[in-house]
Amino acid sequence: MKKVSIIVLVLAITSTASAGVRLDLVRTDASGAETDRNEIFSQGGKLRIDSGGGPFSSDVSMIFLGDRFLVIDHDEKSYIVMDEAMLTAMSAKMSEAMEQMQAQLAKMPPEQRAMAEQMMKGQMAALANLESAPPPRVEPIGPGEWEGTPCTRYAVFEGPDKSQDVCAAPLNHIDGAADMMQAFMGMAKFVQKLSESLPGPLAASLSANPGAVMDQIDGFPIHAVEYRLGEPAGESRLESIREQELSDSEFSAPEGYRLEDPFAGR
Repeated sequence: MKKVSIIVLVLAITSTASAGVRLDLVRTDASGAETDRNEIFSQGGKLRIDSGGGPFSSDVSMIFLGDRFLVIDHDEKSYIVMDEAMLTAMSAKMSEAMEQMQAQLAKMPPEQRAMAEQMMKGQMAALANLESAPPPRVEPIGPGEWEGTPCTRYAVFEGPDKSQDVCAAPLNHIDGAADMMQAFMGMAKFVQKLSESLPGPLAASLSANPGAVMDQIDGFPIHAVEYRLGEPAGESRLESIREQELSDSEFSAPEGYRLEDPFAGR
């Protein structure tokens, strides 16, 4: 999530509070050193993910509000909104840029044009591979345990390669897990809806969302080992999850943050 830059339209928010859920997720590298820490909040189908606290993470919040995302840059005190209209505009901008590139190619000397076209073919081939990549595949391994909590173990594959080993605990073993899972699945369905309305690489990048894995796992992930080139590359673990009173203001941009146009100057 922290690699995504997206999201938000600020409304006047009342400070009414209702029961919510807070989850703390920690990621470590292969040596066990902490690389990232996420605080995740859910309430009434809304979801907020705060990324920060690790040496390589930026101070960013991503908020899912059912029909749009808010991505907030706390360092810059700014935010943007990502919804269907924004992604449609992005697709139009990409088409416009492609037309301009084709017009510039037509004006080049033959040798330069041939070199540029060869480079573009390589880029288009990479995009084609992205579009044709199959969704993640999940295979159950069997019963397991992590730090005293029983779980079901799963192997996650991207193509022929294993990308994760996941330990998922029964929802009724963890307070608040069912509500948090419901919010994640709602976000995954919205992302899938967005991807179906977009062509090309935008759709392919959106379709690679965590919901594609969560939908194939029975339970709530409490521990995962990540693999790269067949070797363990890091872990993520559920540090804590608890029910907590949350204000509606937790799911909006902070007062005084500016709304940015993602297409400004382009």
